[in-house]
Amino acid sequence: MQEIIKKTSIKDIAKKAGVAISTVSHVINKSKYVSDKTKEKVRSAIKELGYRPNIIARGLRTKSTRTIGVLLPDVSQPFFAQVLRGIEEIARLRNYTMIMGCTFYDVIEEERQMNSMLDQSIDGIIFFCGYDTYEHIKKVHDSNIPVVVLDREIKDKKIPSVLIDNFAAMENAVQYLYDMGHRKIGFITFPFDHQTTTRKRYEGYCSALKKNGMEYNPDFVIIDDQIRLDELKGTYAVLRQKVEEKKVPSAFITIADFLAIGAMKALKEVGLSVPEDISVMGYNDEVICAFSEPSLTTVKQPKKLMGETAANLLIDIIEHKKIENKNIVLATEIIKRKSTANINNNRL
Repeated sequence: MQEIIKKTSIKDIAKKAGVAISTVSHVINKSKYVSDKTKEKVRSAIKELGYRPNIIARGLRTKSTRTIGVLLPDVSQPFFAQVLRGIEEIARLRNYTMIMGCTFYDVIEEERQMNSMLDQSIDGIIFFCGYDTYEHIKKVHDSNIPVVVLDREIKDKKIPSVLIDNFAAMENAVQYLYDMGHRKIGFITFPFDHQTTTRKRYEGYCSALKKNGMEYNPDFVIIDDQIRLDELKGTYAVLRQKVEEKKVPSAFITIADFLAIGAMKALKEVGLSVPEDISVMGYNDEVICAFSEPSLTTVKQPKKLMGETAANLLIDIIEHKKIENKNIVLATEIIKRKSTANINNNRL
């Protein structure tokens, strides 16, 4: 016969410690002065009985569970992990707990997990990257539940956000290659339907070509869904075929570092040297960039700072603090390494 385990209650703690139930509540919630001697008795009883407070029930009383939710599209990517680290550190520092949900770029799943978090009476949600659909986010915001969108450009500027100017960052990256003498600059991405972040990078690429009088050559632009499924292997497979067709520019720029590293492997295997024959540039500045061969030139996003900024903004909103700027844009920079070469003396 299965043993029924009884959950310890605040009443059990009071009985064990020989104090009133209200005294136990004051110790747990730090809501009223209790002598050190009595505190110690209560804490000893809590430890002995293995009591865990009901966060949701407490939230109903205090109007706060001190919990924030984070919804992101892919836990496997180092970029997301670094941003999450920033969120978690600020949450811990400010005495909040973070819970996370992974949506795999599925807006229906995002909405389902959002509703699940709201059922747990969380204090606010960070919507990290994903699709540019935001009707469900607006509904939450308009219901006075604090939200922040992170690395996700949406049309409603009333919704607080922490962003990178992806358009300008990619324009600057293409300009960097142009200034090094490159006139045939390719671009590698996965499809960007309904994904503003990725689309802005593509639009920045196209804008930089036009500004510098370079023609858009579809032979040099790779947009393939294989890359979304596996950034490294997908880019490698697609580019191997492309290179064998002899359709290569003098430089490739990619929407993420792992695409660039997959591209470098494919180029090397068909006998092209990076950067002597072709330059390659990434985006994000993952840790691996400094250790790839050659080391990867890339656009650096302040990943940890993005997470810290979003968490601080959300918690400030939760705590009704005065906020000067609810739409924050963080800077990027180009990290110059060895995967790009200056060809001004031998322009193509």
